[in-house]
Amino acid sequence: MFKQKKKILIVILILSVFSTVLIGRYKGDVWEENVRTILYKLKNDSVPSYATEFTDTNGVPFVYYAPQNNISAGTKYNPTIIANYALEYYKKLNEDVKAKKYFNNCVQYLVANISQKDNAAMYYFNWQQPWYPEVKGTFTSGMTSGRTLDVFTKAFALTNDSIYLQYATKLIRGYYISINDGGFTYKENNGWWYEEIATPNTATPHILDGHIFAIIGLQEFYTLTKSDSAKYLIDKGLEALKNKLPLYDAGNGAIFYDNKKDIADKKYQHILTAQMQKLYENTNDTTFLHYYKKWSIPLNRDYVLKVFSEKNISGIILVFLMFIITVSILMLLQKIIFKN
Repeated sequence: MFKQKKKILIVILILSVFSTVLIGRYKGDVWEENVRTILYKLKNDSVPSYATEFTDTNGVPFVYYAPQNNISAGTKYNPTIIANYALEYYKKLNEDVKAKKYFNNCVQYLVANISQKDNAAMYYFNWQQPWYPEVKGTFTSGMTSGRTLDVFTKAFALTNDSIYLQYATKLIRGYYISINDGGFTYKENNGWWYEEIATPNTATPHILDGHIFAIIGLQEFYTLTKSDSAKYLIDKGLEALKNKLPLYDAGNGAIFYDNKKDIADKKYQHILTAQMQKLYENTNDTTFLHYYKKWSIPLNRDYVLKVFSEKNISGIILVFLMFIITVSILMLLQKIIFKN
């Protein structure tokens, strides 16, 4: 009898391990955020969020930027975030009745707040962002232009209103304005870099995903229009990217987020990996396939092994909770089965 119970217990433990690994693979990252929130509440603290996003009654997002680096940006309507939301609304046009209305509201905000400069256009931020205190005062952004280009391209596809192509064309011209002349482009011999947080005469951070979003926006516009100007800018941007990508490879699948050698967190690991995949699909250039595969390795690592290797406290607690709950359920089931 004792040997039989021992065998049952071993089977239950083995099944619990497999179940924990399997559940962690599909739900670990999502559930871990809940565990982290609970831990902060137990410590009478809150999960740190330096940029909390909200939406107004029109579905247009705004952001509260918490004080950081002695900078208090406060609550702002950020065109980059608005373009991001617009693209998400566009994806949901066939499944959410409010999506079209909210998409149009975001588009109209982007139209109303564009800045024109000698028949070119871009977006200027008249407040200091809190992440890079060395970049002071008004700045512009290649990422914002790229994301908005994508929005205007989709707005034209949806409405067939040529006004959106006119605004998009002006944004295209903005790419030609160098950073020293108030634009966001570093015109270098080995390609053009489109800076995400750009201001003249400053050591800007060369944020990787921002440059790539600037290129992807151009690619979306080129796919629709076959614009020679967009193609030229794409080629210049890709040239710079391919030359600099090795500088952003931190090894072991990790990525440097910027030229300050900050490691990309989980969110940006997903973003940058997806960008490599997108660029490979758009260009068929195996350079991007190489980095997609390399940077995907940490994302494909088994969740349980990952949290222990990273010494991730929230993740480790979650794993133990899943294991204990699974053992308890299986123990209860075996009692019910053997009782009957």
